[in-house]
Amino acid sequence: SGSVKDATGATVPGVNVVVVGSGSGVITDLDGNYRIEVSGDDAVLRFSFIGYATQELNVGSRSVIDVTLEEDTQIIDEVVIVGYNTVKRGDLTSSVSTISGDDIKAQPIGSIDNLLQGKSTGMLVTSQNGRPGGQAYIRIRGIGSVNASNEPLFIIDGVQMTQSDYNALDPNDVENISILKDAASTSIYGARASNGVILITTKRGQAGRPRISYSFQYGQKSLVPLPFEVMNKAQKLEYEVALGLRSQDSADELMDDPSAPETDWVDILTRQGIVQSHDASISGGNDVSKYYVSIGNYSEQGISVGSQFDRLNGRLNFEFQSTDWLKFGNTLNISRTNEQELRDRNNVQNPFRAMYTYNPFEPEFELDDEGNQITDENGDPIYNLTRQGFSISEAILNNPETSQRTHIIGTLFAEASPIEGLTLKSTIGSNYQIYRREYYIYPGSVLDGYVGDPLAPGIKTDNGFDRFINTWTNIGTYNRTFGGQHNVSILAGTEFLGFDIQRYSISGKGFPSSDFSTQDNASEITGGNTSRDQYNIWSQFGRVSYNLGEKYFADFSLRRDGSSRFGDNAKYGLFWAASAGWNLHEESFMSGISAINQLKPRFAIGTSGNVPGDNLGFYVARGLYGFGAYNNQSAAVPTQLANPDLQWEENFNYSIGLDFAFLNSRISGAFDYYNRTTTNLLFSRPLSQTVGFTSRLENVGSFRNQGIELELRGDVIRRNDLSLQLFGSISTNANEVLSLDNGGEDIISSFTVLREGLPINNYFQVRYAGTNPANGEKLYLDSAGQVTNVYSSDFAVALEGKSPLPTYFGNFGFNLDYKGLTLATNFYYQGGNYIFNIMEQVLLSDGANARQNQMVDAFNYWQEPGDTGVLPAPDITSNNDASDRFIQRGDFIRLRNLQLGYSLPRTWIEPIKMQQAQVYVQGTNLWTFNPYYNGDPEVGRGSEESNLTALGETNLFTFPNARGITFGVNVSF
Repeated sequence: SGSVKDATGATVPGVNVVVVGSGSGVITDLDGNYRIEVSGDDAVLRFSFIGYATQELNVGSRSVIDVTLEEDTQIIDEVVIVGYNTVKRGDLTSSVSTISGDDIKAQPIGSIDNLLQGKSTGMLVTSQNGRPGGQAYIRIRGIGSVNASNEPLFIIDGVQMTQSDYNALDPNDVENISILKDAASTSIYGARASNGVILITTKRGQAGRPRISYSFQYGQKSLVPLPFEVMNKAQKLEYEVALGLRSQDSADELMDDPSAPETDWVDILTRQGIVQSHDASISGGNDVSKYYVSIGNYSEQGISVGSQFDRLNGRLNFEFQSTDWLKFGNTLNISRTNEQELRDRNNVQNPFRAMYTYNPFEPEFELDDEGNQITDENGDPIYNLTRQGFSISEAILNNPETSQRTHIIGTLFAEASPIEGLTLKSTIGSNYQIYRREYYIYPGSVLDGYVGDPLAPGIKTDNGFDRFINTWTNIGTYNRTFGGQHNVSILAGTEFLGFDIQRYSISGKGFPSSDFSTQDNASEITGGNTSRDQYNIWSQFGRVSYNLGEKYFADFSLRRDGSSRFGDNAKYGLFWAASAGWNLHEESFMSGISAINQLKPRFAIGTSGNVPGDNLGFYVARGLYGFGAYNNQSAAVPTQLANPDLQWEENFNYSIGLDFAFLNSRISGAFDYYNRTTTNLLFSRPLSQTVGFTSRLENVGSFRNQGIELELRGDVIRRNDLSLQLFGSISTNANEVLSLDNGGEDIISSFTVLREGLPINNYFQVRYAGTNPANGEKLYLDSAGQVTNVYSSDFAVALEGKSPLPTYFGNFGFNLDYKGLTLATNFYYQGGNYIFNIMEQVLLSDGANARQNQMVDAFNYWQEPGDTGVLPAPDITSNNDASDRFIQRGDFIRLRNLQLGYSLPRTWIEPIKMQQAQVYVQGTNLWTFNPYYNGDPEVGRGSEESNLTALGETNLFTFPNARGITFGVNVSF
């Protein structure tokens, strides 16, 4: 028997007291007392409670054992990787989220950025599409720009990455990920950090005997059912009769025609997707050298016929301690990806367009009057061209589009510690990518008949690039404690970044057969070009951190960047940040409040920059020339007007935060408010015609993002063999255009507008006023708000409060563990955004697209005077013009992940020298609730070929998300 107290002498009720190895145990009472029976003097008691370090004590001859539990500082002392350094979490003055590699590796997704959804407050992660290996749409604390980059800066082991590198990484190689969100954490990255920074650290070897690990996954995926139905054969024929496209006799005849059977195009064009992966690693070392070696293979067969993604990767991370003050090492990742791609959006080669618009009485292959397939001279079935004059099945087979990428990402470093407290480190890193794409329209294919040359059949395009991102980083850090409580850390460094990309493209026509695809077999080379782009950034940076007795904290950072991309008068930029934190719970006046374990307010303020996106080119500030012929001589023609004053966009950011933990850390979390203003926006400003150019890129305009972030974790149950943790988060964002510096004029782009006082890219559309109950006509509001039956694009207005950007998002779920059996859930939600549902505009076309299949809901149209709450009367001669009728709220909740796992007891696996064995089954996208939007609410951008939108504001037959069930095994020796 005995009592349990904390370091202050207060009793601790609810402590688990267990006899190790027996399974018997008790819990301390309200006064912290316990009584337990043991088998003998060799018994060992384990004392454990959330928020305190677990203790094990030998009983021996004692009958009374009093215990003092020490606070578990693991969370506060967790080492967090920040800009060019590491820091204890308890010393942070900035907003940084961390993600363990174990939290992401189990999900069957090919690109690591998609695994980050719901893992950090303030970070919006939306799947761009369900394409195997496809990347995600990531925004940290709102939109950072209109024309420059909006992507966060990704860095792996000190080397910059681009979006096309993300699916080259194996999640099993990731040790942890840090999400840097505020000025205090991002400003040290200067001109590249305006949109946040994501730091990925890969695994290293640890001293000890070799550890061998193996992971296996196998899963199946299927199309996530959409909340609408398209017409079957009988319904479509009835609809065509009603609209006068055919007679009733024609419909009756076709209904019984064997050559026009009921055809389910969704079933034809989709399939069971299959995911399979194998990953093996070995790590270990001693005091002199440490190593981590891995190899992995990931393969995903997409849910659509013709889509595939495969990755083979290997990694070698090595460290060598040559002396007690000098260390060398490297990181190296080599991967090869192969992808078979499909067209998307409104392309006739898009299977996700065809499966909904092809008529249900049109077969995949041509059939005779008895319903038998008609074959060609080779005995192969002939594809049916359908009403649209095209066969999607034939196009997938005979117009293959494939790509291959080879990635080599690595670093070499040397680290010296010549005197106590001083560390010098130099790192050379490189990110090399080889990209090759082939698009072949087979000779004699249907598409070749439309776009090809009948005298030179077959079209082939080869394009690609070789790209280097090289970095050289030199850092010195000095840590010193003065007077026992004045802790100072000084960091200073330089960094060089060089970007070099060489592109090529070549096209030819006239190929003897589909078996000959190289350009030397073309009868004519129709086009070809090469190009090379380069830029450099040279930087100097520093940080000073100070804390007094681990209670009061202050940080200041400064970075100077010089870029070759900007004008001669603005090559250099200076970016700074200052932050402070206060461990309020360490104050003496808080010592009597045992319910508070952590209370840390913090404040950060500073600046960072944003560079132009690739869409603006690499030489945005320079005067450019094009070359051609004039009067039979070579000539140079100006193509871009120089702007020597052009500079990067600048982000001014301040935030207030609070880290907290209560009730022996059973409840913990963080709260942040941020305010982020972007100035010097890059826009093309119109020029006088006398200049000779219509516009020039200049720094004009500003906008603001602001919001709150709240993250909560609750340990409801924490016992020796049972634990239950609840978690949840919410992030909000409100953005507003502050100024455009163009006289207050709107900047209209297709169906969105930039206007001072409104959110970025607010919808700009004609307003739909419903159906006239007297005659079934469509009604609209003109620009003055008056009802009219006339449609005009001049009636478009800004739809205030309707933006494609979510105003809130977050996640919630629980983790349950009982004797090695685990159940984990993660729900993701977002809302406040609106989506232009162009897919519904096509499938509820009021007769405009009546020759294609339509939604069943299309039957709900006006038929007689007095009908209300119905669609307009269909008219096959009309246009279903764009209006806010198809702009719908995008709010949704989705069960992103559900996992059930079991870890085998050590007593079972230790006899075979196994350290860990876990089996699990998990589901992805199992359930979705979206009450407003008629489609999949996770709307992305589409393919690289057709980035119609930058913000996810439209849905136009994009590659849909998939639902999956996966089985996995993790073992280690």
